[in-house]
Amino acid sequence: MKILAGSQTNAPKRLPKPAVPKKPNPLPPDPRDTLISGAMLGVGGWMAGTAYPTTYLHELGHKVAVNALYQNANPTISVTPFKGGATTWSPGGGLSPLGQKLGHSASRSVVAMAGTAMDALSSVALFAAGYKLKKSNPVLGTSMMCFSAMNMLNSTSYAASGIGKAVASKPGHDFLTLQAMTGLPCWASAVIVASILPATYLIMRSLDKDPAK
Repeated sequence: MKILAGSQTNAPKRLPKPAVPKKPNPLPPDPRDTLISGAMLGVGGWMAGTAYPTTYLHELGHKVAVNALYQNANPTISVTPFKGGATTWSPGGGLSPLGQKLGHSASRSVVAMAGTAMDALSSVALFAAGYKLKKSNPVLGTSMMCFSAMNMLNSTSYAASGIGKAVASKPGHDFLTLQAMTGLPCWASAVIVASILPATYLIMRSLDKDPAK
């Protein structure tokens, strides 16, 4: 007896899945856009800083120097947002032991320069940190470097504003006081201040293992 096999139905063939188009690789950010974004952020941060923090830091440098070199001077800081600040104090208590070692002229010069020295120290530290950070975070690193540059540009302009003037014309002007106490002209002070960040940049590049990046 023959056994007839039942008719087999053809199973439907699975259709191939449609190929999913690959997403194009995102284009790398334009270095010019990164530079502009970082610069704008840095300038904006510096302008906000002039409302109080950076101005106060400058005046704090004066206050620290006064307390170190004079006795019972009672320095007081006042800040006018976006206009500047002042540190008022009285030298009536005389020089401190440290101030006596330096002498009157040197002590007054140190007090006059302490504000800009504070600006320079903070700017160099921020600039160096930004230089290191710009490889991993270009926008933030560039903004930090730009903030520092604006801060030192402001100090340079301050020094240059005393060129050709006498201390009597601008009482309390740091660089005119320095000129009167040491004979260092304001134009020379402006050149020195202006060279601080370029020198920092050259040092950072020399220490960089791969300065091309």
